[in-house]
Amino acid sequence: MKWQQVFRGTLVWFHVLFLFYAFSLVSGKVFSERRVLLELKNSVSDPSGILSSWDEDGSNSSHHCSWYGVSCDSKSRVTSVNVTGGDFVVERGNSQAFSRSKFSQFAFHGFGIRRTCSHRNGKLEGKLSPLIGKLTELRALSLPFNSLSGEIPIEIWGLENLEVLDLEGNSFTGKLPNRFKGLRKLKVLNIGFNKIVGEIPFSLSKCVSLRVLNLAGNEVNGSIPVFFGSFPELWGLYLSLNQLTGSVPDEFGYNCQNLEHLDLSGNFLIGGIPRSFGKCRRLRTLLLFSNKLDDVIPHELGQLRKLEVLDVSRNSLNGPIPAELGNCVELSVLVLSNIFDSLSIRRSQRDENNHFQGSIPMEIMILPKLKIIWAPRASLEGKFPRNWGGCDSLEMVNLAENLFSGETTGVFGGCKNLHFLNLSSNRLTGELDGKLPVPCMTRF
Repeated sequence: MKWQQVFRGTLVWFHVLFLFYAFSLVSGKVFSERRVLLELKNSVSDPSGILSSWDEDGSNSSHHCSWYGVSCDSKSRVTSVNVTGGDFVVERGNSQAFSRSKFSQFAFHGFGIRRTCSHRNGKLEGKLSPLIGKLTELRALSLPFNSLSGEIPIEIWGLENLEVLDLEGNSFTGKLPNRFKGLRKLKVLNIGFNKIVGEIPFSLSKCVSLRVLNLAGNEVNGSIPVFFGSFPELWGLYLSLNQLTGSVPDEFGYNCQNLEHLDLSGNFLIGGIPRSFGKCRRLRTLLLFSNKLDDVIPHELGQLRKLEVLDVSRNSLNGPIPAELGNCVELSVLVLSNIFDSLSIRRSQRDENNHFQGSIPMEIMILPKLKIIWAPRASLEGKFPRNWGGCDSLEMVNLAENLFSGETTGVFGGCKNLHFLNLSSNRLTGELDGKLPVPCMTRF
């Protein structure tokens, strides 16, 4: 019938129009995200041509998902922007500036952070365009070690799907926002070594999925928030080289079952080391040096059987060194005091105020994986064992300027990998084994 033919024709046109409309929506999204990326490119200076593949006129017939550092989903929506710059420089006040390659001289800098350095020499410069907030499917924004400046666009804090925000080693300024709507899925927040100021806002407490939080090397002040103890997935917390004050919250130990790396060094923290740290059973590195911590080293730290590095130097600790640390069977680096300020590369005779009582317990000396024991000018006393047993792994020993006494003959005879030994300014007698393979050795 004629009306059926009309109906069928109308239905066909309806499908055609619907498909055209749907295609227009999708292509509009793709086009707009391409424009956002081009705006991002135009908002920064790129003297080395890192973003040269981001072709504006389309002469290279390149799809934006094939551009350098850009990843997309199956619908050509941008999910990742990853552009790592070359070597970065850290400047702190009037102190010397260090490039990333020079940071290798710090024995513990970045311990626990594994990053593949870019082989590119170029950097992006300038301010980050707020239009990046239009990339609503973005899951990872990684622009470390460039020369980006200005405040972090507030639009970034509204991205609901973002899981990784990595802006380390730039020159971003300003404060972290007190309120933001997005980042509920955020797993990595890395804005270390910028120029961020102000206190750590309560707004971060809503990022309950955080696994890595790095604010190191900024000018963050105030106290360490209690809510850091409410991140059950937290794996690494790096707050070093800031201006944090107050005590370390005991709440750290309430929900730290996944915490492996904790770095609070280089601040102005006071009070004791929380005993609740003993509940962080997966902790591998605990860096507390260069603060104003007092009281004793809590024996609860002996519960950390996976602990590899412990540095409590340059504080005001006292009391005996707990023998329970001998239960930390993975411990390889133990720094109890340090007369050199590793943060400013200058010698200081006033800032090391750790003064312990007694000797280093034998349970610690015989730890099978111990490589470095560093405790100069720590008021330690007592005698060494006749044979420092279980020292196959021992590489560096610095016990200078203490009150040790007795014979040294035969003490280090079994330490075949020892290459640094400083026992100077003690009350020791006897001679060291002349066959010790120690090229850097002080003995008087």
